[in-house]
Amino acid sequence: MKFKELIKQSYEDLKNLTINWFNVLSLTVIIFILSNIVTPLIGIPVGLLGGAYILKRREKKNK
Repeated sequence: MKFKELIKQSYEDLKNLTINWFNVLSLTVIIFILSNIVTPLIGIPVGLLGGAYILKRREKKNK
């Protein structure tokens, strides 16, 4: 999978993500950690896209 396709898939996962407490808490933690590692300018978008990708894969795995 190319990088551009990975970003596009992560964005679609973020748009289709089910809103519940676990997902909101997970995204918040991922964004907070990445923002502390790198600058917030990079950490917030990467955290949102990466978190959505991880949560969507977890959801598919549980089905």
